[in-house]
Amino acid sequence: MLDTVLADNSLTDAIAREIKLFAVLGGSFTFASILVICGMLKSVLGTRAREKTKREMAAYVAEGSVDPEHAIKILTAGNGTDACEIIAKRAADGWISAKKADQLIQALDKQHAAKA
Repeated sequence: MLDTVLADNSLTDAIAREIKLFAVLGGSFTFASILVICGMLKSVLGTRAREKTKREMAAYVAEGSVDPEHAIKILTAGNGTDACEIIAKRAADGWISAKKADQLIQALDKQHAAKA
């Protein structure tokens, strides 16, 4: 009788180990898949925001409410620490509108001109 109980326990232990292994591998695969999907979504949404900003800037330049020089600054913003570059980067990423970015850059230009 004791041999049967011990055999059942070893079988149960073996099944439990297999289930744990499957759960760990399945959970890891699910987590990795979610990370990949989130990365892809971030990339797609960032690209959409940049394209929308380009279209907005083209429209604002066409209607004359934004200077072409400011539009170029906004669209070619780097990762610098200059305030104009930061504003332009935020506009390119879709955080603020292109028109608001142009207003902020013009205000900064006036501030710099007044100090000089």
